[in-house]
Amino acid sequence: MFFISASIQFSACEESENKSSNCDTDINVNQPENQYRVNAQVFGGIEGCGIVTVEKDGEIITNAVVKLNGAELAFDETMGYASFLSNSSGDEIELEVTHEGSIIGSGKVCLPSFPGISNIDSGDVHQRNTDLTINWSAVSNATAIDVTIDEDITYGQYSSGLLLPTTTSHTVPSSFFNLSSDWSDTAECIINVTAYYGVSSEANYEDLDSTDLGYNINGSAGFFIGINGDETTIYVPISD
Repeated sequence: MFFISASIQFSACEESENKSSNCDTDINVNQPENQYRVNAQVFGGIEGCGIVTVEKDGEIITNAVVKLNGAELAFDETMGYASFLSNSSGDEIELEVTHEGSIIGSGKVCLPSFPGISNIDSGDVHQRNTDLTINWSAVSNATAIDVTIDEDITYGQYSSGLLLPTTTSHTVPSSFFNLSSDWSDTAECIINVTAYYGVSSEANYEDLDSTDLGYNINGSAGFFIGINGDETTIYVPISD
């Protein structure tokens, strides 16, 4: 889905500050009150950003007024409404979307803290056909976590699905690393651990882009999600 595939370099997002916060991690799922869909994401960290898309009856709305904490986002044809942000873990960010004089979507997120991968360094070598356990630091202000891996041999993708926000470890089965190639003797695998605020571990995030409900957003269908994550790269020898 969109918020998984957005091109964000999480490795640049580690933070040195964690703010105390009264973030409510009980996420509301609301019935929409209009015909709009608003999908909003806020990425934390030094190179954080906000990305919002607005649609009505399947048509992209380009003249909405979209604000995050009162600052208006410019419309970009490739991304939607977007702006760079500088936020710390625990920051509360409010969304307000107005179209033709009426507020069509609103909500609030808290930025999760940084789920720093603790047992794998970038460039580590992992053996083919063996399990891989990934550990990360405990996360605050999160409602779900997931682990994904992309490899460059068969372009396979692994996803843990949404995990409980208290999770700090996940094991990827050996079958994912059963790789072979006629043109390369090493596979590059990019690992992401991502913390979310705004969607619970019980949700099926594959359905969020087309949901008729409002996840952590009032007024419209769609979602409003805060995201923070870590990334590292490993290499898997695959020659026989």
